[in-house]
Amino acid sequence: MERREAYIAMNLLPEIGPARLRTLLEYIPDPREILGAPLERLQAIPRLGTRTAQILHEWQKYCPLAQELKRAEQAKILLLTWDDSTYPAILKEIHDPPICLYVRGNLDALQDSARTLAMVGSRFTTAYGESTARLLAADAAKCGWTIVSGLARGIDTICHRSVVEAGGRTVAVLGSGLDRLYPSENVGLCRAIIEQQGAVISEFPLGTSPDRQNFPQRNRIISGLSRGTLVVEAGLKSGSLITARLASEQGRTVFAVPGRVDNPHMQGCHALLKDGARLVESFQDVLDEFSMLPSLPDTLRQREKAEHEELLRSTPTPLPAREYRLWEAIGSGEIGIDDLVSDLQAPVGDVLSSLLSLEIQQLIIQLPGKRVRRLPNRQAILRSPEQE
Repeated sequence: MERREAYIAMNLLPEIGPARLRTLLEYIPDPREILGAPLERLQAIPRLGTRTAQILHEWQKYCPLAQELKRAEQAKILLLTWDDSTYPAILKEIHDPPICLYVRGNLDALQDSARTLAMVGSRFTTAYGESTARLLAADAAKCGWTIVSGLARGIDTICHRSVVEAGGRTVAVLGSGLDRLYPSENVGLCRAIIEQQGAVISEFPLGTSPDRQNFPQRNRIISGLSRGTLVVEAGLKSGSLITARLASEQGRTVFAVPGRVDNPHMQGCHALLKDGARLVESFQDVLDEFSMLPSLPDTLRQREKAEHEELLRSTPTPLPAREYRLWEAIGSGEIGIDDLVSDLQAPVGDVLSSLLSLEIQQLIIQLPGKRVRRLPNRQAILRSPEQE
């Protein structure tokens, strides 16, 4: 048996998790020796317990290792363990990294830790949360960042899909076995993630159901793979707050999007902001935060800033007819909002709503005195009917 096979076997065993395995390795450094150790030696290890010692001693009774390896090979699933050079280095930094990772897709998607951001949020979304998630995820993808999320309904799915549509790379972390994908309606999305050089991963053995207790456990992988975690929309009971807490405990930066104070779907984000999370209105806020960290090389800071600025210059933003008409009316100089309302002969509420949308998309800036102007070097085009 190889060392990595011993790790895979222990990942299949009940009651053996990362923390307990680390304790075992303090007393028996080779995982193969752990599986072959006499019962008396195992029982002598402090805090291991009689039942766990018995399971390890009779591991073949609990662990269909050969069957698991064969099923993974047939499904073209890669298995990564602590001993593998391709195991994500950033994930090894957390105190309880998964013993084994099941991976479908591109291993490179797990390696670029300098530009990896977790984006999570509630399963129950509002129009504001959905549009903000799409904008931030697409902008992150176009700036070359890998987005990690949990494939759950709601914000997670929106982020994955927006990255794929923007031609970027994303990693989906499951709370089930890779052969028990949940939710099932995201099978096509997972296929697109893999085709786009991303990855779908899990620490759970094949055949594991998407049980409720698995999802908080998988959240530490989402935050652990990422330099920071951005919560887009979350109520006070959202599971995404667990991911944010784990990110903080792992020493990673926590970001949150603000919203209306009377919106219960944003109360979780506001709680994070009160606790010190970085406020995000555009993806530039994420770039700015990491560019200020001394650990980020100057060349990377300059490259990220230059790439983001070039992206904004070179990529026209498609707009629906009402917003494009407003964009055209603003023109190349400054103009008052009252003048726009008069020129367009449109309801004030419609103009203000469209202005807010243009500002969120980083196309315009509002100035003192109820005036607006376009941001330099930004371009917009009329959205085609196919994009509607």
